[in-house]
Amino acid sequence: MKRILQIASVIVIAAAASGCANTTQLQADVDALKAQMATVSAEANERSKAAEASANRAEETAADTNSKLDRMFKKSMMK
Repeated sequence: MKRILQIASVIVIAAAASGCANTTQLQADVDALKAQMATVSAEANERSKAAEASANRAEETAADTNSKLDRMFKKSMMK
């Protein structure tokens, strides 16, 4: 019985020690992932703003083209 308790206590201590090491490694991995996510999020925000600006320019160009076509059509109708 004593022998079983000694073996069990050694196993518990070994499991606790390896659990702490794994927890530390997992926390380091989580921290690294959080840093990567922050970087990716910042890049996505920048690209989203650039895409929005590009879409606004395209919308303005389309509006200008439509007004030019309208003027040309009205001009041709007056002849």
